[in-house]
Amino acid sequence: MDTLKFSVHEFVTIMGILSERVREGDGVPENSVYHAWKSRYDELDRDLEKLDMMERADMLFDGKVIREDVPREHIEEVMEIVVAHRAHEQKLIDDNDLDADQDELDIWNTVYARLETSLEWDG
Repeated sequence: MDTLKFSVHEFVTIMGILSERVREGDGVPENSVYHAWKSRYDELDRDLEKLDMMERADMLFDGKVIREDVPREHIEEVMEIVVAHRAHEQKLIDDNDLDADQDELDIWNTVYARLETSLEWDG
């Protein structure tokens, strides 16, 4: 088990991807990180909705979410989400999409590296 630290942006994106899977009917397993972290995600979502645009941006990128005692299975699940999201971001760049953002891809490359390091420390 490990402690993971995310920016609010990273955490909300990961949980948003999982929420989308649930909405689309794909669902998530009972032991998914989605169920373990959903209450914190809902709380953050409510807090973000109350803020004006500048305060929201500050919270997304300066705020932190810490998850303690994260089991290896959850770290691996988050890594799979990050891999898929990095591929999505890379495709936007490759397609010269207006939403393409190299900085966003760099963020997710860093998140992946942190998760990988966490697994290495966990053994």
